[in-house]
Amino acid sequence: MSPRLGLVVGVLMLTSRAALAFCPSYTPKETAGGQNCGVDPAPGTNPTIPQWNLVFAKVAPGKASWLTDGPSIGDIGSGCGKPNPPTTVPAHFPCHVLKSIAMVETGWRQFCVPDTPAASVGAPERTIISFDCGYGIGQVTSGMHVGENPSFDRQRVVSEPTYNLATGTLILAGKWGATKCVGDNNPDVVEDWYTAIWAYNGLAYSNNPSNPNLTPGRGVYNPSNGGSYTYQEKVLGWMEHPSANRWTSLAVAYPNRADVGGSGAPPDLPEPSCDSPTDCTKTRIVHASVCDGVPMMDAGVPPKDASVPPGVDAASPPPPNPDASTAPNGAASADGGCSCREGSSTPSASWLFLAFVMLGTRRRKR
Repeated sequence: MSPRLGLVVGVLMLTSRAALAFCPSYTPKETAGGQNCGVDPAPGTNPTIPQWNLVFAKVAPGKASWLTDGPSIGDIGSGCGKPNPPTTVPAHFPCHVLKSIAMVETGWRQFCVPDTPAASVGAPERTIISFDCGYGIGQVTSGMHVGENPSFDRQRVVSEPTYNLATGTLILAGKWGATKCVGDNNPDVVEDWYTAIWAYNGLAYSNNPSNPNLTPGRGVYNPSNGGSYTYQEKVLGWMEHPSANRWTSLAVAYPNRADVGGSGAPPDLPEPSCDSPTDCTKTRIVHASVCDGVPMMDAGVPPKDASVPPGVDAASPPPPNPDASTAPNGAASADGGCSCREGSSTPSASWLFLAFVMLGTRRRKR
């Protein structure tokens, strides 16, 4: 074996071993003195894909659908004067948004057989719990640490897939309310969730599409190809590249990077219309989505705001923040809620899964 080939094989073996470490299940004892998780994992069997689709169909319409199977949740804003006046509506969520976030977070896992940390390896199938106390399919962190007393039932977050996903939407709704408008702030429009999805992972400059550490000239994220992308770009990319027929492919539109600005806290954004995160030479319409069994539709929103020149991505995007890891002026008001942190030095479940896909060690993507 040549030295070069040996190096490649060695890297692949190391990456493969890391990629297989996809089921963290940390106990409070194993995080004491650090993250201090507040609830033990619960035993359980992970739902099948058809069973998960039923869960998403129940959760996406909101409280009127999930009833006592999820926590209480208030209304959310709708309308941003473009042209609809601001109002409130019962919280509800595009199915593609929920499914793709759950894919990035855990690969649709509430329960799995632990393979990390070392003390938990070999335990029976139980709740997936990340090192930073992200619990279950939605990787709920807020309220799950020692001393926290959230309004929701923490034990049900740990033990019930539907309750966990619904709690994730409670956090996502908070991000929707804490961030600026995208388009007309229509919760039925997938693309209008762009900044709220960003905030679900943390409003930081690491997730700004103009961050120079990202893959330059990148197209739409494809989990089979990898590359360095923002969190929200990964979520939107999964929508277009579904795994194991979990949903119908949806080619979403992206905002113009020039509109996003150069910080971790984007301003009001025009309706997204770009063909990819870095290219507006072609445009796309925006979309609404519903869960399986109901046809998708475009949202009937004009394909681009008049303030965005046709076919332009502002050839010179905003200059990078001097500190590419954090937002300037401490702008991170909507941080928290999700386990993965794009700038973390600790491999997340999402990163490990991406390496797993790139190696092709299994045919079906998680």
